[in-house]
Amino acid sequence: MKIELWDFQKESIDALRQNIRAGCKNQILSAATGSGKTVIAAHLLEECSNKMKRAIFVVDRKSLVDQTSAVLDTYGIAHGVIQAQHWRWRPYERIQIASAQTLERRSWPEDINLLIADECHCMRKEVIKRIEKRDLVTIGLTATPFAKGLGKYYDAVVTVTTTNRLIQEGYLCPYRIFAASEPDMTGAKVVAGEWTDEEASKRAMPIIGDIVVEYLKHGDGKKFIAFGVDVNHCEEMQRQMVSAGVSCELVTYRTQDEDRTKIIEEFRLPNSSIRGLISVAALSRGFDVADVGVIIMARPLKSSLSEHIQIFGRGLRRDPFNPEKTCTILDHAGNSVRFWDAMQTFFEEGSQELDDGKRKEKKKAEKREREPMKCPKCSAVHAPLPTCPACGYEYPKRVSVQHEPGELLALTPNTITASREEKQAIYSQLLAVRNKYGYKEGWVAHKYKARFGVWPRGLDEIEAEPSQQILSWIRSQNIRWAKRRAA
Repeated sequence: MKIELWDFQKESIDALRQNIRAGCKNQILSAATGSGKTVIAAHLLEECSNKMKRAIFVVDRKSLVDQTSAVLDTYGIAHGVIQAQHWRWRPYERIQIASAQTLERRSWPEDINLLIADECHCMRKEVIKRIEKRDLVTIGLTATPFAKGLGKYYDAVVTVTTTNRLIQEGYLCPYRIFAASEPDMTGAKVVAGEWTDEEASKRAMPIIGDIVVEYLKHGDGKKFIAFGVDVNHCEEMQRQMVSAGVSCELVTYRTQDEDRTKIIEEFRLPNSSIRGLISVAALSRGFDVADVGVIIMARPLKSSLSEHIQIFGRGLRRDPFNPEKTCTILDHAGNSVRFWDAMQTFFEEGSQELDDGKRKEKKKAEKREREPMKCPKCSAVHAPLPTCPACGYEYPKRVSVQHEPGELLALTPNTITASREEKQAIYSQLLAVRNKYGYKEGWVAHKYKARFGVWPRGLDEIEAEPSQQILSWIRSQNIRWAKRRAA
């Protein structure tokens, strides 16, 4: 099968080549989960092989070796595998796939011209030691280039599109979030910035019943992946799911390799009898099954935005057999609300720079501008707006928004519900109002953010006659601002 690249994938490759020509040895390709990073890598590996050069593709987990190998087989790219007792041990092939764990116990192949590091944000010790030399071209792949110090080892990041844009253009599927009952993590013990598994598991156990109920209510029998706190939590989740008639399997460190392979192979089948897989973290990175329609978050995260987005992304892959697919996120951990601002900003803007590891000055605590709001009419939870984007409910002044444990609340990201054309229309009308009344330069940006929850980016500077609806909305905003200032 010939590799066919989408336009944004071609643009990504062009940007990578431009950096290489400029002398950049180590760089990162940042692209959303489901955007085809492995396909881009396959294209680069194929080109490398055709030029009679050698390349190695390093995966973060042993379980991803065969998944990557299958992709190369799809495109007829000859390759070997560096992994203990693997049937595909072919050191003579120019293209090699290796697990980072195996390379930590063995020496690297010689005369490598290209190294592609999958999930490079994990920064495996042996990979870092190899690329620090900067004596070969290295391309890191990740959907979440947030790791501290990543900029010490990679010199550039290529981001040609964003998650929101890929959803709007149909490359990824849209999603809806339901913020369900969640464990109370107040006062829970924290180690290295995260709640301990012991504390989180103890507090998450009592709401497993809600997880089962809400899947039966909102899951529509779709395939799901659930993420628990620890193995005991996952096992209890499986027990209660099975008791409710939902067929699901565990994928944890206790699952034997042979059993794991059989379970995953069965789960990949379109007509699989297995409805769900339950894991702690084994499936959070790199694991792709296109017809997964539900993601269950039952593992509270305190600060790991990267892990949250990785888990989130397991359901965003487009299903070629179901073009109308919408992914349902059942959040029983509070993560979607906890990371709301950061996630929406990243989905809208992507990443343009890497953390260099240097200590940053602490910023003064700022009031959250996009605290999710709960609609009292339809229970949608969304970024602050004068009206609910789901049902049109107009909020009264000084509305008090409270989260009610146990009640399922739908989160509707306003950046997704509004198309680019709708955003451009509002932006153009705001430009016309600013120029007519002589408002300051930043007025349009702030009004746009009040409307959509994000700053305007990539829009055309074209004016349009403002509608009566927009003029009324601006008037209400000005009145509200004047009253707040007077108070």
